[in-house]
Amino acid sequence: MSIAARIKAQAEAAAKKQAEAAAEKQAEALAQSKPVKIRPLLRPAPAVPPARPTGSSPAARQRAFLIASTAGRVLAASGLAIEEHGANDDIALSPDVARIVLQLEEDLKRLKDIKATDRKVEAKILMLPTYKGWTDGVLAAGETERSPLDQVFTTIMAWTIDAGDYMSALPMLEHAMLYKLDMPSGFSRDPITFAIDQICEDAIRIYDAGGEPAQLFEAGVLPMLQDLVKDHDVDLHDEVEAKLHKALGRAILAGANPDNDEDLKQRRISALAEYQTALAKDEKSGVKGDIAKLTRELKKAQPDAGVGAQQGKA
Repeated sequence: MSIAARIKAQAEAAAKKQAEAAAEKQAEALAQSKPVKIRPLLRPAPAVPPARPTGSSPAARQRAFLIASTAGRVLAASGLAIEEHGANDDIALSPDVARIVLQLEEDLKRLKDIKATDRKVEAKILMLPTYKGWTDGVLAAGETERSPLDQVFTTIMAWTIDAGDYMSALPMLEHAMLYKLDMPSGFSRDPITFAIDQICEDAIRIYDAGGEPAQLFEAGVLPMLQDLVKDHDVDLHDEVEAKLHKALGRAILAGANPDNDEDLKQRRISALAEYQTALAKDEKSGVKGDIAKLTRELKKAQPDAGVGAQQGKA
């Protein structure tokens, strides 16, 4: 099994174990008749500003929204740019979907009131549970034709990635790729390019900083992104592909056991290959120092291996 495949398998096993633990904890809480209070992992609850006042009450706005009852008009009123989709512009919204779009409109306004990037991320973490039921339903139902609501879905996908919940974002990303969904207005990249850029930048930054965040990073998401690129025959920009290989190199080395010489050697070899691929794709990928360092370490380990072999023959 390759290093990348091992990372992926370990991440899937960890995710399964985490899900089982969460289910057990929830069952225990229900048995004790106590509400379960969920907080974002390692993140304090931020002070999110309330929605800006408008000229009508929420109830009045919702009534007007339901009267309009078409996806195209509602999304246009919400500030989401949409393309012309013919008959799809007249798709009637169910009350549940109408509430989702109305909530998104309010949340977008709240995010505009937040200036700091970190606080925007914190706000998105608190907002995302509102949309989970709807996005799960979209994933379960699939889709046969494009709809103006596609940009609502990709907005939530982007927020999920921004929030660092990469494993939850992957099924959404694959859905967006499968049905060729567009990103919302303001995004210049397609879904897979956005995801790789964002996730790999986070991975490189976290691994370079080290510490507990590096240990907790879900490294398995990186080879899974590679799988999506391969399965959907994606033609990535060289700079983006280089960033993915650089992040994979970081992840491979981060999982090394310093007390296991063979594991460390294999990881150095695998990471070196990732860095060399990154450099071949992009001269400015920032891996030349990593390549030089790994080359020195591997050469330094060779004499020791030779001595060990000679001693074994003796």
